[in-house]
Amino acid sequence: MTITEVGRMTIKPGIDVTDETTSEGQILTGIWNSLIAAPGGPLRIFWGTEVENPLKLWAFFDWDSVEDHEQFASSHGVELTKDFPKILTDGEFTKHIAVQPYPPDVLRSPVTEVMLAYFPTSIQQATKDANTARFKEFAEKGLRACASLQGLSYGWGIENDFPVRDAEGEQKGTVFTALIGWPSVEAHMEFRETDAFKENIHLARGMEEMVKVGMFHVKFKGLQRKEG
Repeated sequence: MTITEVGRMTIKPGIDVTDETTSEGQILTGIWNSLIAAPGGPLRIFWGTEVENPLKLWAFFDWDSVEDHEQFASSHGVELTKDFPKILTDGEFTKHIAVQPYPPDVLRSPVTEVMLAYFPTSIQQATKDANTARFKEFAEKGLRACASLQGLSYGWGIENDFPVRDAEGEQKGTVFTALIGWPSVEAHMEFRETDAFKENIHLARGMEEMVKVGMFHVKFKGLQRKEG
């Protein structure tokens, strides 16, 4: 099963790892280049900081399977990522999601809205399926009615112990992820003022057993593994 590894990290204050003219930016790009060039490495890497909180760095890695990722991490991960402490204060978590369509080329959009909806770890498959149907209806009636939409992928986390974003303590749960492409943050905000959004957003906000939902924007950069 093709999957996407998702990681969130905290950047040391006062540096910009997205600026490749700086030494810190070169360190980060160097790590990504070494990962994608290594035998058995990821198929694609996308990374960027939250527009709303630039200290938070997100990275998305495409793999053929969770097992491929785990095997690569155990054989190459420590050595190839040894420079992370030079630019990061914390590697918060690494988990996996299965989104459709795959690969999530929506990450190539100028701006990607990342929606994370959290549910209990014990959520049943039937409830997941019903919630997926609700979001799909929101996508068809709301998102796809917007001419500015650049792309869309969505699906569930493979693990059921995702750290709940901005929760007190160490709350964990199952996550539903939506990746929504826009030409700009402003275009997304304008969509939220339309009738298509207002009349259909209840479909997404009313998903059964949802504990919490959060949203932020990232301007991703990307690398793709060379064939052969």
